Amino acid sequence: MEVLNVVDLEYSYSEEMLYKKSSFKLMDDDHMAVVGPNGSGKSTLLKLLLADIMPDKGEIKWHKQTKVGYIDQFVTIDENCTVEDYLLEAYKDLFALESKMTKLYSEFADSGEEKLLNQAAEIQSQLESRDFYTIQQFTNLIVQGLGLDHIYMGGKMIALGQGQRLKIMLAKLLLEKPTVMILDEPTNYLDKENTEWLANYLQKFNGAFIVVSHDFSFVKKIANCICDVDFKKIEKYHMGYEEYLKLKKLKVETHQNDYVAQQRKIKETEEFIRRNIAGIHTKMAQGRRKHLEKIERIEELKSTPIASIKFKYTPTSSTELIKTNDLTVGYTEPLIKNINMVLKKGKKLVFTGEESSGKTTLVKTLLSEYPQISGQVHFSPNTHINYFLQELYWENERITPIDYLAETHVTLTYEIIRRELAKCGLPEELASREIATLSGGEQTKIKICDLTLTGCNVLILDDPTKHLDEKSKTSLALAIKEFKGSAIVISDDSHFYETFCDEIYRIKDKQLISTVKF
Repeated sequence: MEVLNVVDLEYSYSEEMLYKKSSFKLMDDDHMAVVGPNGSGKSTLLKLLLADIMPDKGEIKWHKQTKVGYIDQFVTIDENCTVEDYLLEAYKDLFALESKMTKLYSEFADSGEEKLLNQAAEIQSQLESRDFYTIQQFTNLIVQGLGLDHIYMGGKMIALGQGQRLKIMLAKLLLEKPTVMILDEPTNYLDKENTEWLANYLQKFNGAFIVVSHDFSFVKKIANCICDVDFKKIEKYHMGYEEYLKLKKLKVETHQNDYVAQQRKIKETEEFIRRNIAGIHTKMAQGRRKHLEKIERIEELKSTPIASIKFKYTPTSSTELIKTNDLTVGYTEPLIKNINMVLKKGKKLVFTGEESSGKTTLVKTLLSEYPQISGQVHFSPNTHINYFLQELYWENERITPIDYLAETHVTLTYEIIRRELAKCGLPEELASREIATLSGGEQTKIKICDLTLTGCNVLILDDPTKHLDEKSKTSLALAIKEFKGSAIVISDDSHFYETFCDEIYRIKDKQLISTVKF
């Protein structure tokens, strides 16, 4: 059954057309992944579907009985609401039915009216068909699967960090079992095990969902159809991700070949008209001119520039750049204990582990942003560190990428900055737009470009691929591999780090354990 019909959708942002005359349908068993380059309009499409913003043209029609569920990151949550109460809100309609049923049974006990008994029995049948009597088991399944079983259910939602709060909101959405789920980057705050669990859950989900994700191993597992957002069009592919990649590549190549052939033909025709419009073949030239005016022109497909990232290396004679001795990090309680590790010259280390296990805390302790609980951190002389924070925080979101970098790198001209941004995958037309109008992937590229403009011998990157498309991830991995210095990278994306990693450190049971050496 059709649950969504999008007809001739058009939308532009800051005078840039994101999509034109695009149509697709969502069926009740579609497990749809929305994919496309950074800045193509994937998250914007979700906002349009949810009516958070309105299209310039076209129609978005949901089936009347469709219950759409999504995570509203900006919703106001009662500061006194506990985690348990928040999750149980998913069942509020079932609890209302139970209350009504209990009242009917009570009234029947007093009056003996059989009509009341029948009404109560009918509600009880509804509750049974909707699995009301197993909601505790289902809640436990979701909580454990998303790695939330260590969170105190009686604690206040307001006290949770952003990552934990979003995981709780995802849990509530899964508990609600809507007809259609809309998920924007659901794995951003999940570790590898929780992501694997969510993929398995979504594979078996008895309904439709639309997911935007840059975790392509996740997309491969969950999607039975693809919504491709690229070249100012939205196109649905009725197939899995790997088949889609092959067909998309073939279609793009065919289109470009047709474009080149048509341009060649147009040029030949224009040359014939120029040579013959005033001669004896003037009628023939006029006829060809009319034909040329009526021809449907094939548009050139302009791809996002492929990034060519390069980090500048500041030489050092030291062989051990960072060393820890019995380092313990955390806050009031330790998160990771007795860390003894060495970052050697030219080596690339990866920190991985569960969400909230202490990866970012460890890095910020190494950088002296957080005090250690105990132990020591030693830096060799002339250690120069460039650091990528996972949060895309800007003091001024209204500034343009060019102005932001010009303020930090005062010796560089605008022309050089534009060129460097392009090397990091941010096209020239976006370099002069306000940062607030750019996608997460585009903002990430600005931060990466900032790092490339200053030399260093140690890179510390905290979850740098969270918002990046596949091509950008590949370019960044190559840049880290080719960097002559050392690196510490926080990532749970093994496909990303397998090409450059020398050693993997996994955080488990408050210990930093070396698990793999390449």
